[in-house]
Amino acid sequence: MNAWGIAFLLGLFVAPAVLLWLGHRLRGRGAAAFGAFWGGVIGHSLALVAMLLAAHWPPVLWIEGSLRAGIVFGSLLGASILGAGIGAAVAVARGR
Repeated sequence: MNAWGIAFLLGLFVAPAVLLWLGHRLRGRGAAAFGAFWGGVIGHSLALVAMLLAAHWPPVLWIEGSLRAGIVFGSLLGASILGAGIGAAVAVARGR
């Protein structure tokens, strides 16, 4: 298993599990946790759409190390982390 495969599995299984854990009893947590949860959910959802679109590209474009590989294998994990960070920063800045 290479690094892309590990990133894909982390984004497919671990990121939603962490978001599920973070969403449990969300009311009792602070603004940063609230923003991180919703930012992560939105980021993961948008990356899921991008991943599914890129997975349907023609097989001619399935080259190792291409843009398609990055979108399909790395977008779920990257967008979840990026969305959680942006969501937490925005929530703290707003003072929610």
